[in-house]
Amino acid sequence: MELTVRPAQLGDAQRIWEIRNEPASLAVAASQDMIPLAQHVAWFNNKYFEDKDNVCFVAEVNQNVVGYSRFDLSGDHYLNSIAVSSSMHGKGIGTLLLGQSVAQLKTDKPIHAEVRKYNLASVKIFERNGFQKISEDDKNIYYQLI
Repeated sequence: MELTVRPAQLGDAQRIWEIRNEPASLAVAASQDMIPLAQHVAWFNNKYFEDKDNVCFVAEVNQNVVGYSRFDLSGDHYLNSIAVSSSMHGKGIGTLLLGQSVAQLKTDKPIHAEVRKYNLASVKIFERNGFQKISEDDKNIYYQLI
């Protein structure tokens, strides 16, 4: 299995929408609302192509998008959101996607992440990539990579 991580293109919007709306992704998402495709495409274009402060990468296996890693500028830091298609869970793709997307981002700004406590796969992904736990509450663990 050959994994490629590259900057997202506008044409990736539908596949990212599909991954984001998989039941496994929705179960750990900040918002569990289903978003109509047209609304998502407009948001994706505005967020990652009109606004140059935000960056999105995709992971491809055999030229098929299987995951995404978003970096949204929030004040003085980026907030990361990552998802991998449930059909590819357990193959190490999330760890590689996060590591390679951080390397391609090339920023000196801290990168933060909010991970549901029960989402042990994501906890491992962030910790394997050097993110440090900075706090937690009843629902989430908050990580930072400097």
